[in-house]
Amino acid sequence: MEDILSYTIGDKKYEVSVKDCPPFDYGKEVRLSREDTDIVYSQPWYDEGHTSAKFLSEEEFASLKQGLTQSVAKIIRNELGIEVPADFSLERYHDVVTSREDHFKVVGKTRDLFAEDFNFPVKQILPKFEKILGFALTDINPEDGKELHIIVRINRPGSNDYNPPHKDVYERVDEADYIPPFVNLWIPIAGVTENSSLPIAPGSHKFTENKVLRTHNGAVVEGNRYRVRMIKEWGGSSQLERAKVDYGEVLFFSGHLIHGLAVNAEPDTTRVALEFRLFKKD
Repeated sequence: MEDILSYTIGDKKYEVSVKDCPPFDYGKEVRLSREDTDIVYSQPWYDEGHTSAKFLSEEEFASLKQGLTQSVAKIIRNELGIEVPADFSLERYHDVVTSREDHFKVVGKTRDLFAEDFNFPVKQILPKFEKILGFALTDINPEDGKELHIIVRINRPGSNDYNPPHKDVYERVDEADYIPPFVNLWIPIAGVTENSSLPIAPGSHKFTENKVLRTHNGAVVEGNRYRVRMIKEWGGSSQLERAKVDYGEVLFFSGHLIHGLAVNAEPDTTRVALEFRLFKKD
């Protein structure tokens, strides 16, 4: 059975098709984001659940973007066996990778990268984030001792290259009754505008679970299957807003904050962003 769900991003309404999806249910009257479970609890922006901060100079950002462009071009060549133009840009990615099948081959690699895959010294920018947050950070997951991957999120114009609305903590909550203590980082690289930036639901991390209607075992949206748990509504709302974050800035947000449905409403520009998580270092 197919169902059409409606969301609002800013002042624009979006509808998505949900078919053969796990059922939506409310949870218990418990709040998952607490002082002992959310490492951004003591931040001055905790009530909103997010903030953006400058961390790169213009020169540093240009270096990051150039290195990332070269990394994506290399992946395209290796995975698709095609020639990438010398003037390739991330904004024009969709001119080079033109089919859905080829795009999935590329993002199969870009969603699972590590520091050594970048021309930019990713590890060297950790102190910048630590200075902003006021505590030491690590990319080592305390649950299993493994290094977390970095995602290069590539979102083509007019596509469904996005996750449904979700909270990142839910997967481990459902699988292991464990609340992973991380902060999310989202860094705009190319094509990020008021029509394509990451949608978030400010304050949604503070809802008790009996106010959140969601799946508990992945989701199927627009024919795509996802591991993330899809949220239909929270506190009776399905309203999101585009995050305001500029180039050279990082968007920090709680792992408990609802976000997603990152529709790229730009007509002819690919949007690219870096996404990763960091833990508080003991």
